[in-house]
Amino acid sequence: SGDYMCHHCAVHKLLYEESQMEITDKPEYKNVSGYKMIEDYHYYFGHSWVYIEDDGRIKVGLDDFISKILGRVDEINLPPVGAVMKRAEIGCILTRNNKKAPMQSPMSGTVYAVNDNVKKNPELAHDDSFHEGWLYILDAENLKPELAGLYSGTECFQWMEKESQNLHELMGPRYEQLSATGGEPIDDIFGQFPDIGWDRLVRMFLHTAEKG
Repeated sequence: SGDYMCHHCAVHKLLYEESQMEITDKPEYKNVSGYKMIEDYHYYFGHSWVYIEDDGRIKVGLDDFISKILGRVDEINLPPVGAVMKRAEIGCILTRNNKKAPMQSPMSGTVYAVNDNVKKNPELAHDDSFHEGWLYILDAENLKPELAGLYSGTECFQWMEKESQNLHELMGPRYEQLSATGGEPIDDIFGQFPDIGWDRLVRMFLHTAEKG
C-alpha cells in the first residue's frame, strides 16, 4: 500500500518509528465511566494512584477522576524530601482560588523525591496526571500489606464506576442535563458547578476536610 511505501522515505520512517515508540512507551489507558485509568497502577480510595517502580520505590499521583472534579489548581504543596509519611496522613495539599484540598498519602514511607515541575506548573498534575504530573516518590515502609489495601485489577474499575455514580447522585438533575448533551464527564466539575461546594467534593471524594 502507499502507506507502507511511505515508511521507506527517511522523514516518514523516523516519524513512524517515533510514533510507535510513544505507543509502547506508555501503558494504555482504560476508559471507565469516562475516566482514564491504567490497569498496572494501584488506586487509593482518596483518588491517588500508586505505581511500583523497578527499584521498588513507589510513585504517587492524582487520578483522572479527581483531576476532572477539582479542575486545574493554582498550587500544589508537596512534602519535603526526607519527610516520613504514614498512610492516611495528609501527603499534599491542592489549592484553587484559596480553597484547599488536602490529599491523604496512599502509603507509608520516607519521601525520596518530589516533582519540582508540578510545583512550578501545577496544571501538569491535571493535564498529564498519570505520567509527567506525578507528585512524589516514597521509599515504602510496609509495601505488601499496604498494597493489599489498595484497589487493583478489575476491582479498581468497579470502584471507579461506583465513584462515578456517587458523583451523578451528588449532581442530581444537573448531571442528567449533561448526559443529554453527550454524556462525557465534564473536565472541571467544580468550575462549572461551584454551587456543589468545594468542601463537599473534598469530603466526599478525598475523605478529608478543607484546611483553611
